Order: sequence, then C-alpha cells, then structure tokens
Amino acid sequence: MTLRKALLMIPLLLAVGACGSGSESGDDDGNGAGADGGNGGGGDTPQCSDGIDNDGDGYVDGFDPECTGPLDDREDSFATGIPGDNIDAVKQDCFFDGDSGHGNDGCLLHTCCLLEGECPEELRPEQFDPDDCTPSQDCIDFCAPLTPPGCDCFGCCTICQGDTCRDVLTNPAVAPDCTLDTITDEVLCPSCIKVDDCGPPGDDCADLECNLCPGQTPEDLPPECEEPECPGDLDTCASDDDCGDGRYCSFGCCINIIT
Repeated sequence: MTLRKALLMIPLLLAVGACGSGSESGDDDGNGAGADGGNGGGGDTPQCSDGIDNDGDGYVDGFDPECTGPLDDREDSFATGIPGDNIDAVKQDCFFDGDSGHGNDGCLLHTCCLLEGECPEELRPEQFDPDDCTPSQDCIDFCAPLTPPGCDCFGCCTICQGDTCRDVLTNPAVAPDCTLDTITDEVLCPSCIKVDDCGPPGDDCADLECNLCPGQTPEDLPPECEEPECPGDLDTCASDDDCGDGRYCSFGCCINIIT
C-alpha cells in the first residue's frame, strides 16, 4: 500500500475506532471545550496525539493545521491548552516547544519581524529594531527540528484551503480569533513573513509539488504524486508509528519532539 492510500484511510479507521467513545476534559487554562462542545480530550492524552478528530474538521492529530505538536491539547484552536504557552504578543520564542520564554531555546524575536507593514502601536514599536530580526544559531539548532512542514520557528505558517494558500501568523497571543475557519480573513489572521533558515530545510510547501501544507490532505496533491514528499531529509509518515520514539508525524513528515 502506498503512503498516499494509507493517509486517505486514516479518517475512516479512526472513525470506526472512536465509535461510542466519550470526551469530558477541557484544557488547563479554561479555553478548551468540554463534552458539551465535543472538543474535549481523551483522558490524559492530549488532543493532538489521541488518534481522534476532536474538533470534527476532518483532520486528525499531526494532520490538523491547529496542532503544534503531540502535547497540544486543542485541535480546535492555534492555542495549545498548555498553561503559559505562547502568551507574549510582543516577543516571540520557539512556537513549537510548549512554553513561552527564550531561556531554554535561545529564540527571541520581536513580533514585528514577522508582520507585514508598519509595526502596530499595541506591539510597542519603540522596542522593534528591523536590523535585529535574525534568530541566533542556538535558536535555529533547537527549534528548527521541532518545526512542522510549512512553518517557521515562530509560527508563521503557510496554511491552505484548497488551492488558496497564505502565510499566516498563528500565535494566539497576536491573533486570538484566528482559526482554520477564519484563515482567509486578513484581519483575524494577519499575514506574516517567514524567518529564513529557521524551519524544515528547503521548505516552501506551496511551491513543492508533492509537499503537503497545513490544511491539505493527500487528495489535494496532483495526480502524479503517488505519496507526499517531505522537505530536506525528513522521513515521510502516515502516522506516529512510522516515526518511532522521539518524533511526531506532522503533515506526512516526521519531526522531532522534546522528550
């Protein structure tokens, strides 16, 4: 069986396995939906690694554009449900390490380095230096292996709906009302400029014919693509089982996780 066929079978297999299962828990910061919203996680397993389409959008775990990694407990939002994660609207650290602050990753970038146009007043433009928008090598070494295809280290991601793709800043502290449903709204989901060299090597998912961007499935690939391809030397995958310990299947590619 090709990887393309395996990926297409995932929603059906998961739907069968999930029949009759309940969902009761929300996330620790009070933002997740509980059983009444249908978006609660399954016990102690975070939503983005529980094998369930928690928000009913047709995407599961690492193939859901709103999942940042296996510890993310919200499939319905770019917020992760991890207390203290991605809460600084002005200074950005590694978006995919499950916390805020640059002490453990060496990543520290003003948000306006990522945004197009004039730096908004609420983002303290007096603190913004356009000449200080290059991440340190320590940041690149730490965060790039954690970053899924289509994204840079700071959560600027190419997100697609069908054939329409945009580079969108997904950080909930900057764009709290940006969801997959509002991804075409340039006010709710501001456009961004990816930071060079801080992400999967050679990654430009919108220009790579057989590479999946967030929001795409194998059905969106051209007919000549028998299976998704991955940027650089990333391994392809249909599920976490294909990646082994210490890695996570994100949009058909194995990325590292913090263990």
